[in-house]
Amino acid sequence: MAGTTEGGRKASEGGMGNPDKASPAAIERYLKGIHYPAEKKDLVNQAHNNGAPQDVLDVLKRFEDKEYGSTVDVNKEVSKIQ
Repeated sequence: MAGTTEGGRKASEGGMGNPDKASPAAIERYLKGIHYPAEKKDLVNQAHNNGAPQDVLDVLKRFEDKEYGSTVDVNKEVSKIQ
């Protein structure tokens, strides 16, 4: 199927194994339910609990260790990494 990874997810949804394909929208989707402000570890835990694929988790793990006040802050950090 065109545009999907081996796991059947669209690359834009966060595929498997390629952090550069974890879009800000995919990351935001896997952070559903997070309460801001949140620290890096909280973001990683929330995404993991929401079933995020490895590439989304890998991007979050590359975040700077600090407090994030909103999804805007998270998106800015994603753009620094990618």
